Amino acid sequence: MSDNTKNHYSDDVHIPIVSFLTSIVTTITTKTAWFNVLVMLIILVQVTLRYGFHAGEAWVDELIWHFYAFFMFGLSYAITTDAHIRVDIAHMKFTKKKQQIIEVLGILFLIMPFTIIIFDHSVGWVHHSFVVNEFSENTTGLPYRWIVKSLLPISLILIFIASLSELIKNTVLLIHGENTINNQSSDNDSTIARLFRPVIKNPKEI
Repeated sequence: MSDNTKNHYSDDVHIPIVSFLTSIVTTITTKTAWFNVLVMLIILVQVTLRYGFHAGEAWVDELIWHFYAFFMFGLSYAITTDAHIRVDIAHMKFTKKKQQIIEVLGILFLIMPFTIIIFDHSVGWVHHSFVVNEFSENTTGLPYRWIVKSLLPISLILIFIASLSELIKNTVLLIHGENTINNQSSDNDSTIARLFRPVIKNPKEI
């Protein structure tokens, strides 16, 4: 395997189960990303009303920070696209295998425990808000506060799926290593085996 192959190895490998999990996250997050545009438009309208006509409404302010909650979905997207912040100066000096080991350990002992703990607390938080029918303290505010609060556990589910996808990918690549190129699927493989079998996307380029 050439040095160029090693540098782009994980990007050129297709693992069915990883692609499926990643597609769930990217499909949801790319669609909800349009709320960012909506937030900017609402802010523009509110600022114009408040400072141009002195007619800003409290419910509009609340609607803005309700939509801000969708920004949390970007965390799972950052994981799937490898766009989250690391100590890159140190990370880039490691070999590909060491990077994958660090990814696996980080996901197992940092991201997943944190996600599970916060999710457990957030479910009770949302349930209480739903039971008491929590609403805004402002007379012209928005009702159904549990709706915006429910975005927290949903975002944590997406983070867990994204983390699981990265965990599987790095674990599979650690196990198979360079043997991925010669690792061809056969008719005797079980359905589960095919889901986890890495396949080179463009073998001719490698």
